[in-house]
Amino acid sequence: MPKHVQFFCNYIEQKYDIKIDLHIVRSKITFFDVVRTEGYPVASKKVARMIRDIKADLKANNIAYSEIEPFLDKGIESTQYLRSLHLRNGVILYLTGYTSKDTVCNAWTLPKKWRKLIEAPFDISEKCCFYLKKEPIRLVDKELKSNPIYGTLAEDSEIRKDAYLKKGCNAFKNGHGKSTPMGFWTRQDVLRYLYDFNIPIAPPYGSITKLENGQFEFTGEHNTGCKLCLFGCHLEHEPNRIQRLETIEPNTYKFVMKSREEGGLGYREVMDYLGIPYETSINKS
Repeated sequence: MPKHVQFFCNYIEQKYDIKIDLHIVRSKITFFDVVRTEGYPVASKKVARMIRDIKADLKANNIAYSEIEPFLDKGIESTQYLRSLHLRNGVILYLTGYTSKDTVCNAWTLPKKWRKLIEAPFDISEKCCFYLKKEPIRLVDKELKSNPIYGTLAEDSEIRKDAYLKKGCNAFKNGHGKSTPMGFWTRQDVLRYLYDFNIPIAPPYGSITKLENGQFEFTGEHNTGCKLCLFGCHLEHEPNRIQRLETIEPNTYKFVMKSREEGGLGYREVMDYLGIPYETSINKS
């Protein structure tokens, strides 16, 4: 992918006769460091944030989840009980669905199926996105004294959709601007544009094909975000992103599946706990 970034910059320079000042931004820490110190990115960013906060608050109050589990799902009674334990309002909201004003807020209630993560034998966190993406971008924006332009789409997630509906394409805060001009585009808009104008794409995507129903699709990978991210992996059909990784980058696959005691990332334990398949025809044979 880094090679494609340089190639694409050269392509734009030649096509439009402009000069691009390319800055490669890297985090000061690695994904391995974040997993080791903060936790694994599982389920979704929202769920991971809830789990991280709940576990931290229970630990701070010296309370085991098993102690409060029998008292959940009793409506306002559960809320009052958790308040008596001096848990934070946000954590009480995640566990019961009740705000500090006793109003119901289902949007910020931890789904019951993810409660098992509270007792997971490994830490869970959404902070990898901050350390590996947001923080480096913030630092280079400060260095260059620039206002960033992001290529994110509102349809990427509910969080991005809500943010776009509230702030629109351009947002300003404390003298700083942020622009998301592609916010209203759909994934099909992007694929159609790349297809119609024959824009070069990174090798992992393969090529773009037009289906019989008029829709467009990549022949290779559909998304190339953080390759080791487990957010949403439980929703994927086989072969999922981790299973495909064994074919694309077999050495990386071996590293992530190896236990942390052996110097790996310990994904085998995590994916077993979540019930996400990771075996493939390659390692079964």
